[in-house]
Amino acid sequence: MGKRKYKKILIFGGTGFLGKSLIKLLSKMDTEIILFTRKTSLENSIQDYNSNPNIKVVHWNFTNYQSVEENILNSDCIINLCGILYENKQGDFFRVHSDFPALLGELSTKTKINKLIHVSALGVSELSDSIYSRSKAIGERKLIEKFPNAKILRPSLLFGKGDNFFGQFSQMATLSPFLPLISRTTKFQPVFVDDVAMAIINLLESTKYKQTTFEIGGEFIYSFEELLKILLKIKNIKRILIPLNPQLMMIPAFFLQQLPKPPFTVDQMKLLKKDNILDNNLPGLKELGIKPTEMKKELVKIYRGHN
Repeated sequence: MGKRKYKKILIFGGTGFLGKSLIKLLSKMDTEIILFTRKTSLENSIQDYNSNPNIKVVHWNFTNYQSVEENILNSDCIINLCGILYENKQGDFFRVHSDFPALLGELSTKTKINKLIHVSALGVSELSDSIYSRSKAIGERKLIEKFPNAKILRPSLLFGKGDNFFGQFSQMATLSPFLPLISRTTKFQPVFVDDVAMAIINLLESTKYKQTTFEIGGEFIYSFEELLKILLKIKNIKRILIPLNPQLMMIPAFFLQQLPKPPFTVDQMKLLKKDNILDNNLPGLKELGIKPTEMKKELVKIYRGHN
């Protein structure tokens, strides 16, 4: 079966961690990329894209849907990577994670888009205590109601150069003799960002995948504590891990979430109550023809500079 070709692909959220990895792969394909971003043209990531003749950058926000509809009309495919970890104002989670996927589904049906790929998150549930998780789950449901042929990817914790988890704790370890152990036993199945990007590419290029939802995780499961210890061992430094009571952490989290870029929030504390691992009832990297990148080897490359 040959690879499907696309003349124009729309990407939302392409300037984030996963988006940068994905666009590196897409830029090797002979296709026009329309990149929707809320970032300003002065930011370095946007300047990099502006230098690529195959990428057109469109500046927008979630209240300006006209430019979205105008560009969808002549496009073959949509990839939605939009997601936020905290709200700047009440209702942002539902605007970004629920209402926007529903809009994309509606417009895709209206304009007969060939393919729509939506990146959600592992473990989302409409019954969750976390607004983040509920809004993501509702977004999945609304999207499928509007565009039943959509493909949904649910990745676990992403790792790679510049990620939010190891990158943040590595920086903290450089500045402090202590590291906060916010949740000692919560389990994760970290997946390499380039593996998730390749999963999107494989879904783009093939028509053989009939399933709707794919759960994406690495080969191994680690607790929060194990991940921090692995990082410290690779960096060859010793730091004291301070276990924190998740319930007591709700109090400082409430005040910290008032910051423009909070280190953690009440909603994130609620997310840590549940393990973030595959349930193995849905297809994943194996079914998409991808062998998971080994986390420890990749972290060595990042933090020791070994190839």
